[in-house]
Amino acid sequence: MLALRRRSLLTKLYLAMGAVALPLLLLQPLYVLPSVRAQLDEDRVRSLRHAVETAYGVLEVCEARVRAGELTTEQAQAEAARLLQQLRYGNSEYFWVNDLSTRLVVHPHLPAMLGKDLTGYRDASGKAVFVDIVVLARTQGEGFISYLATRPGEAQPLPKKSYVKLFSPWGWVLGTGVYMEDVDKEMVALHRRLLLVVCTGLLLAVAAGTALSWSTVRPVRALADAAHQVARGDLNITVPVSTEDEIGRLGQAFNAMVVGIRETVKGLVDVAISTVADVDRIRQSAELLSQASRAQCTQLQQVSQAMLEMSRATSQGAEQALTTSEAAASNGRVAEQGGDTVERAAGKISEIVQVVQSSEQMVMRLSASAAVVAQMLRLIQDVSNETNILAVNTAIEAARAGEHGKGFSVVANEVRKLAHRSRDAVEQIEQLLKKNQEDTAAAVAFMQQGTTLVEEGLQLSSATGQALARIVSGAQEIHTRVGQLAADGVRQSTSGEHLAERLKTISVDALESVAGVEQIAQSVVDLHAQAQQLWALAARFSSDVKKEDS
Repeated sequence: MLALRRRSLLTKLYLAMGAVALPLLLLQPLYVLPSVRAQLDEDRVRSLRHAVETAYGVLEVCEARVRAGELTTEQAQAEAARLLQQLRYGNSEYFWVNDLSTRLVVHPHLPAMLGKDLTGYRDASGKAVFVDIVVLARTQGEGFISYLATRPGEAQPLPKKSYVKLFSPWGWVLGTGVYMEDVDKEMVALHRRLLLVVCTGLLLAVAAGTALSWSTVRPVRALADAAHQVARGDLNITVPVSTEDEIGRLGQAFNAMVVGIRETVKGLVDVAISTVADVDRIRQSAELLSQASRAQCTQLQQVSQAMLEMSRATSQGAEQALTTSEAAASNGRVAEQGGDTVERAAGKISEIVQVVQSSEQMVMRLSASAAVVAQMLRLIQDVSNETNILAVNTAIEAARAGEHGKGFSVVANEVRKLAHRSRDAVEQIEQLLKKNQEDTAAAVAFMQQGTTLVEEGLQLSSATGQALARIVSGAQEIHTRVGQLAADGVRQSTSGEHLAERLKTISVDALESVAGVEQIAQSVVDLHAQAQQLWALAARFSSDVKKEDS
């Protein structure tokens, strides 16, 4: 079976014709000739019986004349013998008569043996022919008998089959026979004619089958060659169609398939080129976004450090205010020193106001950068959706292409997976960005609150500076106001620490955003490489596409 599968279509057609011809050749010797031989034997037997019945009528006519008184029995027998002696049928077949005592009465070819007893007569095989004939006539009245006999004028004994019938009124046994050699000759001639007819028919069938096979194999081989060229990347091939049968329809379908594949590959190349260009733009945007995110992270760290320093400075101012209050309580004469301290605290508070304002501006810029990041993420999400749609279309076209589109289906699946990964990364970044915006808004609120508190502290410091001119006359009043200033400094220090912690959290979130943006950039790079691979796979199937792209 495996060897048959490796044979060509033409060889299989020849084998099929041989399988059809072999039963015809075997049918002749195994069925047709035996059936014809049996029919010929049956016809010969029937003809022998009819011949004997005809000659038997001669005996009946003569017997009727005896019964009518026209002839005596001896005259009737003599007349019957004379008629049977001259009676012939076929080419040279004859009749004979012997009586029940095996005495020969009539035989045209053995005149010397007429009237003699043939009990001792034997054929070439030793068979007592006339004895068996008499036995057959006595027991059955009529029947067939086979023996060996020679033709008149020949010495070679041949098989012969005879039919005998008893004529009871006279005790005669009438018989005639046929040589089986004649049947064999007819069978040989018939066999030759049948063989000639079968061979002629087979030759005509082989000629017609060969012509039909070549008319079938040639277009199939042309289709196979064209399919190999398509597999090598040549989509400009066209199979000539000259018939309207199944082979012609197959050629038309093949040409239509090649045109469809060529258009599909052209579309895939265009999509791949467009995807590569879009991915390049996305990669550049992602790099810019990564750089901006890193810069924002650095600025947030600087703001956090500044807030920590401001908190420390505020804490130091509170401690100095407590020291001043204690000094004012113990010794009013050091009030002037307290005034100098208050002036320094006012300067520090002014610096804190400037730092807080700078931090607020930096946080506002961070919020604006977050809005830009959101726009970039929307752009990446749009590109991911378009890439997913293109991957689905590519998978559909690859499914239409069948076996030749399996490579495209694999690439389309990978592109779709990458699009899903990009969309998941965008969603994660959107969540991080949303959290960053919320933290930024909270930081703005805290910084605005800190600015208010610092401005209040500055106002208090100014009031304290003005009051120091009157501290000399009222140390208790200075003690009270300095205590209030210390409490405000403690609250400001606490608020600054909380703000610094929030800025630190925002900085960590910004670092996570940078990592997400870098992951998106890496995904975009992978998408770019796969898009180029898709373009290379599609472009190799069309020389026209290669020329246009080059």
